[in-house]
Amino acid sequence: MPVLLAAVLSGCQNDYGYINARWVEEIDLTPNPQLEKALENKAITEASYIQAFADAMNKGTRINGDLDYAADYDMLLIYGDGYTQEYDLALGQERGNEGLLVAAFDSTSKGYSIPAKNADKLRGILYGRSAYPIP
Repeated sequence: MPVLLAAVLSGCQNDYGYINARWVEEIDLTPNPQLEKALENKAITEASYIQAFADAMNKGTRINGDLDYAADYDMLLIYGDGYTQEYDLALGQERGNEGLLVAAFDSTSKGYSIPAKNADKLRGILYGRSAYPIP
């Protein structure tokens, strides 16, 4: 049992912990009103899409130092028991670029780089599969 627990926890490289997609019921995304581009509110409930978001978050690596960014979306994870977590999500629309995830409670110094492959999957979900095919 301790070996299994160590294997599960070894993926917990983020300060916000491991995001288990099975516990998340919904992801609400609200566009940043300060952006010039028109984005729509999104409510993600499809299990495969929630899994893609969880995978992207779990693969994020910590960025040290002060952050200067403009989030595309305010992201709210809603768990089955009613617990919520808030983040800022910055993806941009350029395929092949890394994304940025920032815990809303510490928006100037706790950022996580989302690998380009995972960021592209999220772009495919948010901006349409035809423009950003999900690899």
